[in-house]
Amino acid sequence: MDIKNINTSLVNNRLNDSSQQAAKNPSSANLKTSDKSADQVTLTSVSSQVKNLEEKAANSSIDNQGRIEALKAAIKDGSYQVNAQSVANKLIQTEVLFATP
Repeated sequence: MDIKNINTSLVNNRLNDSSQQAAKNPSSANLKTSDKSADQVTLTSVSSQVKNLEEKAANSSIDNQGRIEALKAAIKDGSYQVNAQSVANKLIQTEVLFATP
């Protein structure tokens, strides 16, 4: 067997197999193409709400630069203390938000 043409042979065999199957069962070949035209996309009100929120977030101007610099400095000099209770409460709030339908 000549391995130089192995990929070409495989492609040709697959093309021949698919054309033979289409010839044997033409209704299934037509079914595949008609399924594509039946696909639909339906946007819900949730997607429009998400779009509105994204626009609001993009247009909002929050200046946290001072707070960010203060936190960076506190972390750098070792004076920043993590409030474990606050972190736990925020995690619980996040879980509640995700759990709500």
